[in-house]
Amino acid sequence: MECTRPRPAMITTSWLAALLVVVLADLLATRGAVAAESAYVDAGRGDVRIVRPSDFDPAEPLPLIMLLHAYAYSGEIEEAYLQLSSQVDAQRFILCLPNGRRNFTGQRYWNATDACCDIFNQSPDDSGYLRGLVDVVGDAYAVDPRRIHLIGHSNGGFMAHRMICEHDGLFAGIATLASATYLNADACTLETPVHVLQVHGTLDVVVLYGGGCFVSGGCYPSAEETQRHVAADNGCGDSPDPRGGSIDLVPGGGAESTVSAYASTCASGGSAELWTVPAAGHNPPFGTRFAEEVVAWLLARPAPMPVPDADLNGDDRVTAADLGILLASWGDCAGCDADFDGNGIVAGLDLGVLLGQWTP
Repeated sequence: MECTRPRPAMITTSWLAALLVVVLADLLATRGAVAAESAYVDAGRGDVRIVRPSDFDPAEPLPLIMLLHAYAYSGEIEEAYLQLSSQVDAQRFILCLPNGRRNFTGQRYWNATDACCDIFNQSPDDSGYLRGLVDVVGDAYAVDPRRIHLIGHSNGGFMAHRMICEHDGLFAGIATLASATYLNADACTLETPVHVLQVHGTLDVVVLYGGGCFVSGGCYPSAEETQRHVAADNGCGDSPDPRGGSIDLVPGGGAESTVSAYASTCASGGSAELWTVPAAGHNPPFGTRFAEEVVAWLLARPAPMPVPDADLNGDDRVTAADLGILLASWGDCAGCDADFDGNGIVAGLDLGVLLGQWTP
């Protein structure tokens, strides 16, 4: 079950078991060379599996990708389907596989947008839990703060949209499969640009490509409307880039999926991209192609470098007093506050940073 849906209203346990058998068979056929290692952390709800590179170095900052499962799935079932761990060694990142709480019928879910999927109004603070989980993983491992990402399927994708709305600036990017943002664009306004990739099948009858409402009453926008909402929040132009192209996501089909991207006109650190999978349903048969392409897409889009604060004397202004401090530090000065670019020398680049923040 993905929230609730027009037909059928439930994803049965037997359906899930059948799906798991299929994806695990594919998993065993394609993952023989995977050597990534597992560990566990706990952010207050029990063990969460972490997958890290087999040659993991505790001192090496790595990207973090958190996988948010679909309704009635778990982190492990979702991972068996999308096979992200197949890329942990090749693309070098830390993978986190959390689980949502169970509802009154025993199904795991995320309390995501107003459309999906707290059907019984249990109101768990999943947003706060996942935010804390990022910190717990960051305390246990060297996580690159500019490369923290979410990948969400269905209910998990709705949750990813909620996370970027409520935790401004934390995530460099999200990728969602078969999901949408809030129907009311005013319910989520991004203050800090973020990269957003959507992947959606045109024949999805659970979360409709063209948007719709669940039986429970929650409504959501179409895939294209979601892209436009995100593009507007990211300061993009009115139209996607003229060259979209195509991509191969389903083995044996060639470059079957079309690409629509708002990127060149967006604010730094933001974009809105939609990969449309023709004639695909809610769980397209990706094999490892989704993992390969989506992980590469996210890791190629870190958050921008933060702008150094040129207020060297702490008076909330950048003036001649700060310029004097910088000039007094000119030359070799490793660790100096005025060494904004961190190269051990206070020089012209640092002066440019200060002048760029000058207070009239």
